[in-house]
This record gives sequence, structure tokens and C-alpha cells, in this order.
Amino acid sequence: MSRKTASAQPRHIALCYIRQSKTRDATDMNSPERQRANIQTVCDAEGWTPLWFIDAEGHKSGRYEKNRPAWLRLKRHFNNPEVVALVANDMSRLHRKAWRVGRMVDEVLEPLGIRLFLAAPGRQIDTSTPIGKMMLMMIAMQDENYANDIAERTKDAIAYRKSLGKSIGMPPFGTVRDEEGYLMPSPNGAWLMPDNTFIAGTVVDTPPDTHAVWRGYHDCAKRMLELYATDSMGRERIAYAMNEEGWAFRDRKKRPRPITEDDIRRTTSNWRGYAGIVTDGRAIDLNASMMENPTEILHDTGRAVFPLSLLHQVATVQEKRSRIRQSRGGKREKHAYALSHLVYCASCERLARKHDNPKLRSRLSGVNQNGKLRYRHVAGVSCGCSRRSIFTHVIEGEFRALIDQLALHPDALDTLVELAVQSEHGQSLDSNHEALEEQKREGIAKCKRRIEAARNIYLDGDMSREEYLAVKEQNEREIAHWETRSAETEHAAIELQTCMNVINEMVKIWDVSSDEDRQNMAHMLFEYIVYDLDKQQIVDFRLKAWADRYLVHRMELEGGKCSDCSGDNTQNSHLKDESVQCSIRGSNPCFRLERATS
Repeated sequence: MSRKTASAQPRHIALCYIRQSKTRDATDMNSPERQRANIQTVCDAEGWTPLWFIDAEGHKSGRYEKNRPAWLRLKRHFNNPEVVALVANDMSRLHRKAWRVGRMVDEVLEPLGIRLFLAAPGRQIDTSTPIGKMMLMMIAMQDENYANDIAERTKDAIAYRKSLGKSIGMPPFGTVRDEEGYLMPSPNGAWLMPDNTFIAGTVVDTPPDTHAVWRGYHDCAKRMLELYATDSMGRERIAYAMNEEGWAFRDRKKRPRPITEDDIRRTTSNWRGYAGIVTDGRAIDLNASMMENPTEILHDTGRAVFPLSLLHQVATVQEKRSRIRQSRGGKREKHAYALSHLVYCASCERLARKHDNPKLRSRLSGVNQNGKLRYRHVAGVSCGCSRRSIFTHVIEGEFRALIDQLALHPDALDTLVELAVQSEHGQSLDSNHEALEEQKREGIAKCKRRIEAARNIYLDGDMSREEYLAVKEQNEREIAHWETRSAETEHAAIELQTCMNVINEMVKIWDVSSDEDRQNMAHMLFEYIVYDLDKQQIVDFRLKAWADRYLVHRMELEGGKCSDCSGDNTQNSHLKDESVQCSIRGSNPCFRLERATS
């Protein structure tokens, strides 16, 4: 719909953008909470409906766009005819490149009639005037110069720290930094409880249980290096051995978790850092196969956190194992796995729920094993399942059966809408429609009476013209809202029909679609899928939020029964397997439904 044809449609949506360069804590001057509060104040004052886009995880530099997924999503909403404004706390949150600011204003916002609003107090600029545009560009250039200056200072600080033999970034596993910035053994670790769970702590803490066993992170790293130095096991076998001995790794939030093959790789590759040697360049360039005599750089710095003899053995083994693989024949063609980044192991899912730790969840990733395509469990993690991989055609066949069970004939739409209205309002479709229409008439009449009353007060001299115009504008906006508001039944019908069409179309074209198209369709509809490798079946799943209503009433249409559980899916009390969550309002019900006869 173009802006011209949609001119009669009220514009009320504000695209609200929040960016944090690097999240530290809530006291940061650019904290997301502070930005959101300022932006919400603006939206409330203007009567706008905020649509939030937040880039606040990890490093989100304003000098680039590709590292800001929320901003890229926001840009796709500019052509929405209901969008009235782009709101940010200040200009530096949007961009730290002056040319990007100028292009955005001249080529996007002005042609579409979208206002640019800065929410921080005293930052508002009228970009419709030449002076306003000049001020905007001056601020943008200052922001860009500030970012460039900070980058140069940071590079200088890093170079100085490295010249003193001090590393940067997160300390290697098993170490922390002392007051001078050098590495030292970490006092942190985890207590191994009798039920094989872990509780984070320090070496000086009182044991949480008389039978708890201390597993320090420094000792854990040393054990990894010792097993690797024997040159008798690969990284995957070392990970299994470490988990069997009861060791734990720590994630970025300092929570203990099982050790994976990748953790072994990280730890053994850090032998230079453990020796107190600071190197330049990228980690990928430190592969021993790309260096001449890598062990020769090992020397006594006086700051080693492990014995140099052990580190020399590790370096020797890594040098022996490292190599650059030469391509044999043609380059292997990449394969798009339809369910990549969607499928989770059911056994790991049970452990994650038991210990209330989402980090224990494990995705099944696609692998090509000598031409045989599989979904494989993450290496090195023992969760109780005996099977470690599954052929793609087996799990994707189960997924095909799932979407077939979710599909409905279009004739069932009216029944779904009736169920939606009755369950949410306790009324029939017709009576609910009449109630909403009556509410709409009363709302419009009340707004007109307010405008007339304000006009009379203004004419009597008891109200200023500015106050009268403010009341008039507010109530006219509310009248426009009532006049364009669709009945609840229409909303439900549109939402349910959209979801039904998506699922039915997916069923129709799944078998003839390419792997890339299948992947896009699966990610469009599903949030996650939980798969039991031993039973070779899907035991749980969740649809995207926009499809929740369809699934709820899809189950009601079938009578709320699940043939696997033989129970009422509106309760959890019937579950026989804790891995299956059939609560309608929680995780989605298991999919083996008794199909109603048409």
C-alpha cells in the first residue's frame, strides 16, 4: 500500500530503536533501561504506539550496520503506511557515520513523511528546516569523530598492555587477573553434588553438602592439558573423560556447565597465554601448521600459571597434530539442513529443566559424514542418550508428519474463529460483534462530547486556545482510532486464516521445495523442536508467537485430546513423560492428534 493511498489511514506507530555499544551494567549512561524510559515518555506524550528494536547483546557498534540485526529489521518497516516516526534516545544510537545519517534523512525519512525524534532531553531537532538539517549533520560529524577518537585510544591502550605482557579480553579458562593485570590461577570453580549437579563457588567457600566434591576451574584446565599432552586421545574423547570425572566448564555468566569438545580446543590452544606470552594477530593465524617452530616462542616469563614442562608438551602435541588440509578433488558442496538451529536433544532438554539452566540445552547440527547427511549431537557432552546422530530423512520425515497433523481444511476457519471468540470472551461470535460495535459507538460519541465541551469552555474564556486545540487533537485521534478499529472477530479471522494458509501451503510444497526453502519455511513457523534420538521422534515443539492462537484452537477443535498422552491437553497432570509438555498455554502439545472426521 502506498503512502498516497493510505493517507486516510491514521499513522500511530513509532519505530523505537535502542542500542548499547557494549552492555556493562544498569548504571551505564547509555543503558537500555534509560533509553527505553526516555523513548516511552515521548511516545506517551505524542500518543504513538511504540514498536521496539533493541541491539544490546554483545558489541553493537554504531559505525556499522551488519552487526546490528535489530536495526536491519527496523529498516524493513519504513514502508509501513502506519509508521509516523523513528525515535531514538540520541543520534549516536542510530549511527556514528555522518553520511549514513544524511542518506537516511534525505532518501528515506523525508520522502516517506516519517519524523525523526530524539528522546533525550534537549536533543530534539526539526529536520524540516535548513538550520535543523545543518545542526543534525554537525552532531552526526561530532559523533563520528568521537567514535574514531575512542577507537584510536583503545588501540593505543591495547598495544601498551601487550608491551607489558598483559593480555586483553576474557582471561583464559582457569585464570583471573591480579591487581596489576597479569594472569593468576582462578579461585573459582564448582561443587560437584551427590546428584551430579554443580553449584558455583570459590575454593574458600563452605561446602554446600558434606559429600560435595570441589572442582576448581584452574585444576580443571590443568587436567585438560595433562590428558591432551599424553597424545593418546582426541578432543572429543577428552571431553567425555572430563565429564565422567566430574569436572565442569564455566560459561560467560560464570555458571558451571558440562565440558564440550570446543572447550578442550579453546583451553589447549591457550598454552601461550598460560605461559604469560602475549601474541599479536588473530587466533586463526596462530595455528601451529602456519608457523615455523611454534614451540620455540615458549620461554620463562616468570608469569606462567602452569608448569612450563606441561605447556611444552601441549605445544609439541598441537604442533604435531596441526596441519592444513589440502582439498582432494572438487570442493564439497554445502548443504542447507532444513531444521538447522531448530532441533534440540530431548535428553539435554530434561537436564536443562531439572537444573533450571538453559545452557544445558544442546542443538542437533547438520553434518556430512562421507556423503551421508545426518543431524548430530554436540560432541563431548554426555546427557544419557545412547544414539548420537540421526539421518536427515528420518527426522525430516517426522517433521513432515508434524506439519501434516497441524494442517486443517479451509472450511474449518469459521469454527476456529467461533472457538477463539468463545474462549477469550465467553460470548458467541454474533453477540461479541454486537458488543464491540456498541462500545465503538459509545467511544466516538464520548469523544465528540469532550470536543464540544472544550469548545464551549474556550468560547467562555476559561480555556486558552492552545489548551482547546490540544483537547481537540487528542479526541480526534481517539475518534480516528475507533473508526478504523476492526471487530475482534475480524482480527481473529485474519490471524487464524494467515496461520492456516502458511501451514497448508507448507504441507503442499514441502516435498518439492529445495533445502533452502524448507529451512526458511521451518524457521518462519517454529521456535524450536525437541527430538528424542533414542526413540527417533519429536516429543515437543513451540510455534512462533504469532501462531499460538491457531494451535490453541486447533487443539480445541480436536477435542483437546492427545493420542500419545490420552489426556486433556489443557492440564499437565496427565503427562507420563516429563520430556513432553502438553500444556496449551506453556509448551505446545505433542502433535499426534486424533484427526477429526471431516
